Amino acid sequence: MPGTRLVGLVLAWLSLMPVVAAAQERRELSLGTEEAPVTVFADRLESLERENLLIAEGHVELEQGEVRLEADRVEVNTETGEAVAVGRVVFFDGRDRLLGERLEYNFRTGTGIVYRAEGFAEPHFFFSGDRMERFGEKAYRLTGGTFTTCEGDPPAWHVGWGQATAYLDDWIWGTNASFWVGRIPLIPFIPVFATSLRKDRHSGLLAPNLGYSNTKGFQYRQPIFLAISDSQDLTLVPAYYSKRGGGLGGSYRYVRQEGSRGELEGFILDDTEKDDLRWVVGLRHEEQITPRLTLKADLARVSDDQYFSEFGNTLDERSRQRLESNLSLTQRWDKWNLFGRLFTYQDFTTDQPIELHRLPELRLSAFSQQVPGAGGLLFELESSYNNFVRDLGSEGQRLDLHPRFSYPFSPGGLVTLTPHLGGRETVYDTKVVGTKVDRGFLVEDTTDEATHRLLFEAGLDVEARAYRVFDLGGLLGIQRVQHSIEPRLSYNFISDTNQDDLPQFDGVDRIRGANGVTYSLTNRVKARSVPTADNPRGRVWELARLTFSQTYDLESPPLTEPTSPINQPAPTTPGSPSTAPAGRRLSPLTADLILEPLFGLRFRGTATFDPYASEVSTATTDISYETRDFRATFGTRHGVGGELQFIQAELRARLGPRWAARFVSNYDVLSGTVVENRLEVDYRQQCWAVTAAFIDRTNEDEIHITISLLELGQYGFGRAFSSQ
Repeated sequence: MPGTRLVGLVLAWLSLMPVVAAAQERRELSLGTEEAPVTVFADRLESLERENLLIAEGHVELEQGEVRLEADRVEVNTETGEAVAVGRVVFFDGRDRLLGERLEYNFRTGTGIVYRAEGFAEPHFFFSGDRMERFGEKAYRLTGGTFTTCEGDPPAWHVGWGQATAYLDDWIWGTNASFWVGRIPLIPFIPVFATSLRKDRHSGLLAPNLGYSNTKGFQYRQPIFLAISDSQDLTLVPAYYSKRGGGLGGSYRYVRQEGSRGELEGFILDDTEKDDLRWVVGLRHEEQITPRLTLKADLARVSDDQYFSEFGNTLDERSRQRLESNLSLTQRWDKWNLFGRLFTYQDFTTDQPIELHRLPELRLSAFSQQVPGAGGLLFELESSYNNFVRDLGSEGQRLDLHPRFSYPFSPGGLVTLTPHLGGRETVYDTKVVGTKVDRGFLVEDTTDEATHRLLFEAGLDVEARAYRVFDLGGLLGIQRVQHSIEPRLSYNFISDTNQDDLPQFDGVDRIRGANGVTYSLTNRVKARSVPTADNPRGRVWELARLTFSQTYDLESPPLTEPTSPINQPAPTTPGSPSTAPAGRRLSPLTADLILEPLFGLRFRGTATFDPYASEVSTATTDISYETRDFRATFGTRHGVGGELQFIQAELRARLGPRWAARFVSNYDVLSGTVVENRLEVDYRQQCWAVTAAFIDRTNEDEIHITISLLELGQYGFGRAFSSQ
């Protein structure tokens, strides 16, 4: 039965988002001649090349066009395109969402099955099924399930069926149906049931928003929705701040044709306090020119550097340091990818024009592929051309070519050895001859003279895995555990060369010589629960994982490493090179611990330890506990010596069928200040809801009240001005 599905689906989706964003691995896969590549994001990626298998774990996201899959663990067959996802599975089919216990999906054919699924289709339709088979774009066959537009447990009414077919943008029909009111089967048998899933849009007023802030005064925003046509709509939002004046927001959405859609949004305010016009505007557009050629525009501009810090809603918005604009064109082939873009941004950290734009940037990549006629020899390529443009600081053109060959093999099947060999040629049309001070900034002094850098690289990766299974006989609800040990050793060599005359644009220009060995050791414990009636095979999850890694430099580092604070404010007194103690060949030891001893309870801690100073360099901890109606997270950030620097905590709770609450706190320990406390309370009825938000910031207190008429649609701003 559905049962308060809107609240449940939103909380389930939010529960997949980490409170503090961690660095994720990224991989792009090519899974078919006629299909778009699949982009994979995860806390950990493991590639088993012999099995053509990619294993992604921890906050996994797979994207392919409008399809996105989120789960705790996903296994992808890189040859067939088949994927199996388990653990809090969420499948996004455009804007429609499906949640299930397990998903089997083929990224090549776009077909798959969700087991024990619940779904939500815009604008306000709920459905479920013991088995939901996707056989086409937004097309599903459902076995055993329900359909309703109501919330409540049980809902005011619902239709049950034996079999059904649903096109989420059009209609749904089923056989062997029955109509229920509450828990009563009012009509026990209906041979055929059908209904439209479309809800014609119409112009009118949407839910207003009231609020008060000690810096903006009384606030009122009244969205007005205009249905221009089936493929266009416009939402205008007159806004008034008693201390800052009046403004107008707008969002124009359009679908030009299949594969072509976009949104233009903006907000303008006549700020009476600063006697100035404050504004922000954004455009997002996607054009599928051919099945493999895509044009994307994500453009934004803001009137001043302080706009988001004053009018942003979330902490991320208020602490934003830049606003980026991209216009890109991507051409994909089976094993190659060509990407071009125009990239500019606004830097909010200074009023000087230090932005480094790429006009244009071109990247040609070859995915790892076998060399014809060379057995198991693999080839891959990263190449790029950039035209760097800026007003303050050095600019110029750069061409970078980085081919790489590797040959994985497994002698005796005990270990996997992967020797690799490559080179890197980087050519510049600009040469650095020194430094100078320009408008108070220390910048590079350059001449229009060609220069280049040639690097040679080689290395060897050694991987192995050993495991043992222990039968616990149902102790603590666990049938058996598997302990695996996964050592990895990598040797990497990069030739060194004098790079003092090279301009410093990004990380490509800062590659230094290397000759070192990196080791890592992963201990992993997986558990399988005792089988139950609902899960006869038992639930499998990662009970614990502990990883250590460190690098040993085979060559002693230099005594001095001159600093080069390019594009930084010039020092008021002459500086001297920083000095690094000789003989520090060992890098800091990195440790990563993940524990999930109970379902819903999860801990992750990372730390780096300086072996020479005998102290912790950095550390983070994150712990969360989640049930169906409750979620609590607590995170800390530590600096040198383990000093506590920042605390973040969040509580979410569903308090009965009508109430929900969320509290978030961000505390800066070093300054002893509350960066932001936010309390949100939501009360929901059958077709309406009221949300109140109380926000306490360092320099502002704010309250918002929003009344939502759920059956009539809801209004929300986009990325560029979500605060408005």
